[in-house]
Amino acid sequence: MRLFNHFFLALLLVSAFTAADLFSQTTGKISGVVRDDKGELLIGARVEIEGTQLRSGTDENGQYAILNVPVGTYSVKCTYVGYDSQVQSNISVSVGITSNVDFTMSIGGISIDTTVIIAKRKTIDNGSGKIIGSEFIENTGIKGIENIVAKTSGVVQDEKGQNINIRGGRTGETQIIIDGIVTNNPLDRGSTANVSNSALQELSVLTGGFSAEYGNVLSGVINVTTKSAQSNYTGSVEIVSDVIAGDYINTKSQGYNIYSVTLGGPVIPTKNLKKVWSLYGSFERDFYLVDQPVSQDVAELWAEDGILPNFSRSGYNYTGKTIISISELTKGKFNMTLTGGFFGNEETSRIWTGSFGKFNSYHNPLVKSDNKQGYLKINQLFGSKTFL
Repeated sequence: MRLFNHFFLALLLVSAFTAADLFSQTTGKISGVVRDDKGELLIGARVEIEGTQLRSGTDENGQYAILNVPVGTYSVKCTYVGYDSQVQSNISVSVGITSNVDFTMSIGGISIDTTVIIAKRKTIDNGSGKIIGSEFIENTGIKGIENIVAKTSGVVQDEKGQNINIRGGRTGETQIIIDGIVTNNPLDRGSTANVSNSALQELSVLTGGFSAEYGNVLSGVINVTTKSAQSNYTGSVEIVSDVIAGDYINTKSQGYNIYSVTLGGPVIPTKNLKKVWSLYGSFERDFYLVDQPVSQDVAELWAEDGILPNFSRSGYNYTGKTIISISELTKGKFNMTLTGGFFGNEETSRIWTGSFGKFNSYHNPLVKSDNKQGYLKINQLFGSKTFL
């Protein structure tokens, strides 16, 4: 029996170090201090994230910590015997960031009330990085991870809008991570990342001060978190095209077309089980008649209305994520979460090889790329301060 215990412990350690090599951090942390209105520390106060099984209690210093919190916006509730409960809402959690939430509790009267405090959301910029939330991503007209990140200080994008450089680093020296998975091609370090804006939850841009978990990083890190399904069904459809507008404003269509759809929700929609198993997926199809800007000389000689013949790009990308919460099923008695996901994209484009390409455009080089990646993660919470 003792031999089996030693073997099991060794297996856990090997799994932990192996997972550290394969996955980067995908969750955040909420911590803080609980005091009364006189400044005295409260020991044993209960702090929980509403709507989840994530909770903690304050120690002898009045401090608490809730680890392994998925990226998102939450309401955090604190309760203590004899005091009015307090809820702080609109608390944003980002990858690798500790969100500080302190509570000052008031002594309750005959009836115990609940005080609600709405926190003001902020864009985190600590000098070595920036967090770009879903609100900005949804409201901006910019499409694509690298195009959005290019608006961050310290990031430069080339004139074709295809590659980015951070802190003067070369193309390929920036590591792009999606849901903890490194997407850089191991051969040339180029990124294969391509995710629909509709599926983006958060972009974390690190331009310096990297922690040990980001190995083999030379200039910067882009940590991408995709959306997860909620307890209610959600979906969206988006169509972007310049074909119709061109007819009204008397301009030539550049063949800019994007079609995307997302769908997510519980697999079992009953009241007691809808938070146990959820699915979320997105699909986007795009087509561009003009793949890159054309110089004036080329346009005058070989292009019609600035459009090169047979020089187009088309492709699609998709993401999917499923989460099985054993914690919800056992009401927090066994804190384990299973997360599986996949993402990928396919792209086809032609390369303009010179002026002779106009008369032999069908024989210009045709480039096809196909990327598929998947993952399966198990998070086990042993206590309020330890998880695997």
